[in-house]
Amino acid sequence: MKKILSILLAVVMVFSVASVSFAGFKDEAVLQFDENGNFKVMILADIQTDYPIPDDMITFIYESVDFAQPDLIVLCGDNINTEEVEAYDEIFGALDRTGVPYTAVLGNHDRESSGGLTRDEIIERYASYENCLVYDADPSLHGAGTHNLPVLSSDGSKIAFNFWMFDCGDYVYTSQGEWLGYDWVREDQIEWYKNTRDAMTEENGGELVPSIVFQHIIPQEPTQKIFLQSDVNMGDLTINFQDGTSNTFIPDVTKYDGYLFEKSCPSYGNDGQWDALVEGGDVIGLVVGHDHVNNFIADCDGIDLIMTPGCTYSSYYQGMIQGARVIEINEENPWEYSTYNLTASALAQDENSGLGNDRSEFDYTLSYYFEKFFAIFMNIFRSLFSTEVVY
Repeated sequence: MKKILSILLAVVMVFSVASVSFAGFKDEAVLQFDENGNFKVMILADIQTDYPIPDDMITFIYESVDFAQPDLIVLCGDNINTEEVEAYDEIFGALDRTGVPYTAVLGNHDRESSGGLTRDEIIERYASYENCLVYDADPSLHGAGTHNLPVLSSDGSKIAFNFWMFDCGDYVYTSQGEWLGYDWVREDQIEWYKNTRDAMTEENGGELVPSIVFQHIIPQEPTQKIFLQSDVNMGDLTINFQDGTSNTFIPDVTKYDGYLFEKSCPSYGNDGQWDALVEGGDVIGLVVGHDHVNNFIADCDGIDLIMTPGCTYSSYYQGMIQGARVIEINEENPWEYSTYNLTASALAQDENSGLGNDRSEFDYTLSYYFEKFFAIFMNIFRSLFSTEVVY
């Protein structure tokens, strides 16, 4: 029932800004800029946590929400990493207790760590939680849980912003079962995006509604802009794509602002999603997770690729950047945004912080100061290669 009501919300908000209703908490769940024209979204990427959930993971969720005071939380894929379905209740129960509405996209590990649930069943389980706004905009689309969440203006008179959520799948294989790489957003999802965008534009008097995209895996084109090209496919020594192009693992430090500690793991194939977003003109940023220890922003064709580090306590991570990303938008100029990374190590420096059970206080403190010193080093290093200030 809640899934049906969630779908009805999306339809009504696209074609009308009349009042809508949900069951339970969702009666109050229409997203809207506040009285000061502000809206905050907090991204939790790659929670990817085993069961039982580490104490610090739950504490981090609470303390990051208390600090950022978001209006929406987005789980950016690889949300659960255990066959124990009780983990859902621990993570989503904690999110419900924050009182903040949230949604999610799926990653490459969610299906294989779901206790046997299909991707559709995972989305249905997510939607069963009180504050979760996730839904499947069109169950016939590739994957599960592709949807959008419009944000009303502060006076409720129009749709002032929009969030797109894409399921980019998990893995692709040859007909013989040989692994090729990571999946991608497919053609039918792209057509759904175009049609929904056009409907909102028409409802908005012909003006595009500014938006941000969320998905788990980085697409091909921004990867190729950040990493240096390779003229040949050298197997595991290069990043290789279905169209025959390849890139090295060496980044161009002038192309991004932030930290890049591991090779990118982009989608192997490409059905034209990036071109559609660029041509559509409504998207100002695309938020991805997947690469746990990368944290950067790169302007690619007028759209910012916004890489969010992992917040996991169970999978691999770089402690110095483990955390959440916060994006702030103001309706006076919704075509721009501000953002920062809220690290666990920074939160742990507060004398009232409860962090320190699954990582030591010394570990948090060491990470906190290492990040500061590394930021200074990167600014100096980057200045040697470019006189342009990217941000």
